[in-house]
Amino acid sequence: MKLPVDDATLASWAALLGLTDEQTAATLEEIEKTLRRGYEYRPDELHDATFDQLISDMDVDEAALMFLITGLRQAGHADAAYDIEVRGIVATLNSLQHTG
Repeated sequence: MKLPVDDATLASWAALLGLTDEQTAATLEEIEKTLRRGYEYRPDELHDATFDQLISDMDVDEAALMFLITGLRQAGHADAAYDIEVRGIVATLNSLQHTG
């Protein structure tokens, strides 16, 4: 699986979080597992799309948020990861309220 960013960006994100190469690899593996789980439960209208097709449509900001949350967990900062995850959910809900 390839996130919609180049290797230099991934390396920068990992460096900002202070991740080792092993933690970075584990972060990317966890992101892929999460996305594949979601792929299994995708809506019917997306049933003909392959996993790679759907990932190629991923927004860079979504990838960054997933890397941040998962990377923080890998680095031993589960509380910070949880706080960011909750804020992301609240922001999404607020956005949906304003568009609906």
